[in-house]
Amino acid sequence: MESTNGTPVALRDATPQDRAFIDGLSPRLAGVPHPPWHDDRAMEGFQDRYMATTFGDIEEGARTVLACAPDGRRLGYVHMRPGTDGVTNEPCGYVSLLALISEAEGQGIAHRLMQETEAWARGRGYRLLSLDVFAHNRHAVEFYHRRGFVTESLRLVKPL
Repeated sequence: MESTNGTPVALRDATPQDRAFIDGLSPRLAGVPHPPWHDDRAMEGFQDRYMATTFGDIEEGARTVLACAPDGRRLGYVHMRPGTDGVTNEPCGYVSLLALISEAEGQGIAHRLMQETEAWARGRGYRLLSLDVFAHNRHAVEFYHRRGFVTESLRLVKPL
């Protein structure tokens, strides 16, 4: 299977042996552009807590998919889980985490992982797929907008 630019990539479900790789990408997630009132240490703590919660008690229907090079080298992953729409309370898909190693960026691999996530959500009969992203992370916001995601609500914060 290929990414959108023809880079060979195989997708597979994560196994317990992949946990170190997944945890190893946590600093990349903590290092995304973030609000200036949260320092790097706060972002690292947030990411550590989020990873512990996300992978601590895997809920029914959750799935983590890895993207791998032809030689088996892990390139990135996406974690998806059942969620609930905040307006209708209907079940929907939720993208918890998406991360790539730096060398895999710009090769269409994240797009391929999102295609897999959309197929998972459709296969479960969901009408909606949602995610959260820091507004300061313009690269990620633009990536998701190019894939058809639209802003539904905004959380505004005023540092005091």
